[in-house]
Amino acid sequence: MKKILFVSIAVLFMAGTSQAQIFSYGLKAGVNFSQLGMDDLTGITGTDQAYDLITGESAQGYQAGLMTRIKIAMVFVQPEVYFNTTGGTVEQVVAGEVTNVMDVNFSRFDIPLLVGVKFGPARINVGPVGSAVINSVNELDAVPELKGVSDGLDALSSEFTWGFQAGIGIDILKKLALDARYEGSLSKYGESFAVAGTDYNFDARPSQWILTVGWWF
Repeated sequence: MKKILFVSIAVLFMAGTSQAQIFSYGLKAGVNFSQLGMDDLTGITGTDQAYDLITGESAQGYQAGLMTRIKIAMVFVQPEVYFNTTGGTVEQVVAGEVTNVMDVNFSRFDIPLLVGVKFGPARINVGPVGSAVINSVNELDAVPELKGVSDGLDALSSEFTWGFQAGIGIDILKKLALDARYEGSLSKYGESFAVAGTDYNFDARPSQWILTVGWWF
């Protein structure tokens, strides 16, 4: 319920300000490359022998949504709201060999509030971003001995989280917006879950690089 209210308020706010012609507004879409943030879990006792769980390669996702902007001289404030898919992979390693690669993916609504400075068509921006997960797919569920790890990831990832974005962009002919950003967590390794009596740190927000294209109306 909190997630639905969070998204609804943001959409109404952006729609209202756009209609009042206070903000310019537009559409945006893009791709991201994200990676999970977690401690390596080593020496876990499995059914046959001990194994490790380590952070795997980055995963590619996408995003699409709305952007608005108010600009005063060289300074601007840019609230956005969009649907985003993110995540990463976890590798199971036995005797130094990767035996299983499992995807952990999240679908969520993100609302960044960026503050920036324009230099002609170019700009830089930074600000916080709040995220509400609406769905997750965790392939660790399919491995019985990983149920404790899977439950820990699911519990932490379902919470509302805060991060930050920072990047550069360019507005071409005042209509086409190209952006490159990095997104990180404001509470990195702030949560943990227990496996076989040992606590392991986990960041509920995957870090990611974001490339987007937008169009101002």
